[in-house]
Amino acid sequence: MREEHIVKKIDKIAFGIVSPSLIKKMGVVNVVTPEIYDADGYPVKKGLMDPGMGVIDPGLRCKTCGGRLKNCQGHFGFITLSKPVLHALYADKVYNFLRGFCKECGRILMTQDKIKDWLAKIDQAKREYDIDKLHSLISSVITSIKNAKKCPHCGYKKEKITFVKPTSFNEGDDRVWPNEIRERFEKIPDDDIRLLGLDPAVARPEWMVLTVLLVPPITIRPSITLESGERSEDDLTHKLSDIVRVNQRLLENINAGAPEIIVEDLWDLLQYHITTYFNNKISQIPPARHRTKRPLKTLAQRLSGKEGRFRYNLAGKRVNFCARSVISPDPYIDINEVGVPKRTATELTIP
Repeated sequence: MREEHIVKKIDKIAFGIVSPSLIKKMGVVNVVTPEIYDADGYPVKKGLMDPGMGVIDPGLRCKTCGGRLKNCQGHFGFITLSKPVLHALYADKVYNFLRGFCKECGRILMTQDKIKDWLAKIDQAKREYDIDKLHSLISSVITSIKNAKKCPHCGYKKEKITFVKPTSFNEGDDRVWPNEIRERFEKIPDDDIRLLGLDPAVARPEWMVLTVLLVPPITIRPSITLESGERSEDDLTHKLSDIVRVNQRLLENINAGAPEIIVEDLWDLLQYHITTYFNNKISQIPPARHRTKRPLKTLAQRLSGKEGRFRYNLAGKRVNFCARSVISPDPYIDINEVGVPKRTATELTIP
């Protein structure tokens, strides 16, 4: 029997932020329970090892696509958060938006004439593919709006915003919670977003505040069975289990009408777990650890450093007529091209 291969030509790749609606569209399982296995050792439905997110045992079939281990690459799940949480890796961008946009009307703190001038310059830099010019224009826009005292559109007087690293913001003496940040960002018009270098079709600022968290497929966080017969879970699964547990406790306390201080403490704890899930080495935050006191290896640690995906899995071996360079994704070259440093290209010769 002849196999049919479907060939697709990639026209372009757009880099953006995943929206809550896209997360729900991609996700096949809404994870609501922190329990992973039941008393008989089977994966709990709507848990983190739900067979709908893929299979890691050779004999089983995936509940979503019916495929086996070899031809099912896994499916995403999602966790609906009880309260919005800031994406820690976008905290600097959020700070720029909070300082440069009006709390009342959502407009950028710049007159309409200036908006037109800056947009024309930014669009021209994009047409010319001049990345350095584009970055310097966006930096200039941020500098010109961050110290504005009053909104030129509605006349609202701005209060000073301070960034309490890594994920808190204060306006005057009051803390600005993630749900308030999200409400402010939803008011911002598309043209004003473009002045800070984002394409509103694929990256809205309110998406930097998470309401839904994407759960990776089981195939990238498989569990292993130890000699004793016990199952040992991947670090990502451990971290996601903490997130689901705190999320459920937060929801129960909100529904029970618990005092505000208890809700806020649990909200901060949820923020901590989601921050360490993305990056367990953020300064000023104690790293999440195993019972053995070993720090968990979460998403950023999987990618970066000598033991990470790029350097560990994609590095070459030492041979004659060869040069070594850093290997990394590069959005400025075509998908079928390989970047070579200029010095290497001029010196490397074949006899």
